[in-house]
Amino acid sequence: MRPPRSALVLLALAACGPAQSPTASTSSWNNPGEGAVGATSGTDAERFFPLVHGHIWQYATSSDEGDRGVLVVRAHRIDARHGELRTPSGARRIEYMPEGVGLAGLGVFILKTPLALGTTWNGEHGGIARITEMNATVDVPAGRFGGCVVAVEERRGDQPVRYTTTFCPDVGITRLSVEAGLASERAELRSYGPPVSIGPDGNSFTPPP
Repeated sequence: MRPPRSALVLLALAACGPAQSPTASTSSWNNPGEGAVGATSGTDAERFFPLVHGHIWQYATSSDEGDRGVLVVRAHRIDARHGELRTPSGARRIEYMPEGVGLAGLGVFILKTPLALGTTWNGEHGGIARITEMNATVDVPAGRFGGCVVAVEERRGDQPVRYTTTFCPDVGITRLSVEAGLASERAELRSYGPPVSIGPDGNSFTPPP
């Protein structure tokens, strides 16, 4: 059984299902517009899931069947507690809460506090999520990251699926893997940071994959 490809649309950083916002236009994707630059919620979870206005994350995606691709996500910060993760096809609204970080208005958590081994919550994919590792080190195309938190969500039943997500401090999701039966898909961080600015008018662009 092939894992749902939408699971690699991070929140999309991590979310499956349709985007919450209408399809983004090319202009809004290339230009993040005004946002809450420097805003912070002060919550424990934000360091492991930061939304820095205008910053871009590129992920290399792959599957056991040999598929290869690139997923590009841009952050739009609305205020201290809210933001969006945007892709060319739409956006996913994020909310920071004392209990963790989740999908705004849906009562679903992406990462739950306390950030400690064994913390458990109802996952965004319909299963039970649990922190299985603290202070992990991960190697991805973007480099080596330490002090990371690993969470595993398992959805059982007739079509069991296992989602493993690695959250690293001051970066966010660095690796996501989805296993369904004997098949698996992965997304690994390739680059992250602000877009490259060109020209005197301050225009910016997303670096090509």
